[in-house]
Amino acid sequence: MSPRARRSVSPTMWVNLTHYAYRNRSLEQGLDFEEKPMEVCHSLYFLLDFFHQYYIPSIILLGLVGNLLSCVVFLNTHLRIRSSSYYLAALATADFGFLVTLLLVWLNNTIGWKVFNKDGWCETLVYVSAVCSSLSVWLIVAFTVERFIAVQYPLHRPHICTIARAKTIVLVLVNLALLSHSYSFVTAGVVVNKDGEEFCDLKEEYMEVMKIISIIDSIASLIAPLVLIIVMNTIFSRRFKQTSTTSTDCPSRERSDINLNQIPVSKNSLVEMPNDRLVIVY
Repeated sequence: MSPRARRSVSPTMWVNLTHYAYRNRSLEQGLDFEEKPMEVCHSLYFLLDFFHQYYIPSIILLGLVGNLLSCVVFLNTHLRIRSSSYYLAALATADFGFLVTLLLVWLNNTIGWKVFNKDGWCETLVYVSAVCSSLSVWLIVAFTVERFIAVQYPLHRPHICTIARAKTIVLVLVNLALLSHSYSFVTAGVVVNKDGEEFCDLKEEYMEVMKIISIIDSIASLIAPLVLIIVMNTIFSRRFKQTSTTSTDCPSRERSDINLNQIPVSKNSLVEMPNDRLVIVY
C-alpha cells in the first residue's frame, strides 16, 4: 500500500482493521483497484505523448515528401497527357497545404514556436486548412466522375474528359473553396483566456453562427461527396460484374472462330462457316 493511500485512511479504521482481517483484505483489494486505473492512465498518457512527439511529425514529413513527388510526377512526365493527372496533382497540392498547416500547429504545441497564436497567422492557417481539406474531398469526387464517364460512356470519354476541361474544373473548385471558407478571417482569431494566455480559437460572439456553418459544411464536405462516391462506385462494381460475365461466355466462340480461320483453303474457294454462313476466300 502506498503512503498516499495510507494517509487517506482514518485512524479509527486502522483500529478496526486490527480486529477484522477480512476488512483489511477488502480494503487492499479496493486500493489495488484504484491504483490499476492510475497505471492504465499513465500508460495511455505515455502512448499519446509518444504519438504526439514522434509519430505525428513522421507522418507529416512523409506526407509532405510523398505529395511533392506525386505532383512532380503527374505534371512532368508522360502522365501529363492524361486529364486525370491534373486532378491527382491538384489533390496532392491540397494535401501538401493541409500538412503544412498541421506541421505549424505541431511546432506551436511542441516546440513553443508561437506562430499559430499570433494575429494574422491564426486566421490564415485556419483558412488554409479549411480550404485544403474541403478542396481535397471535391477533387476526389471530380476524379471519380471522370472515371465514371470512362466506364459508362467509353466512346464519349475522349471528347468529354479533356485536359482543358480538367484544368477548368480544378480552377472552379479552387475558387469555390476559397470563397466558401472566407468567413474564417472573421470568425477565428486570437482569444485571451482567464490566465491571460493568448491562443487561436473561435471567437465567442460567432459561436451560434458557427453552429449553422458547421452543419452546412458537414453536408457539403462530408455527406454529399460520400453519397456521390458510393453511388458511382456501386455502378462501377455492377458494370465490372457484367463485363466479367460477358468475357466468360465468349472464349469458346472466339476459339472456334480462330480454329476455322486457320484452316488452309485454296484461292477463290468457299468455306462453310457456322450458323449456315458462306465466306468467299480470295
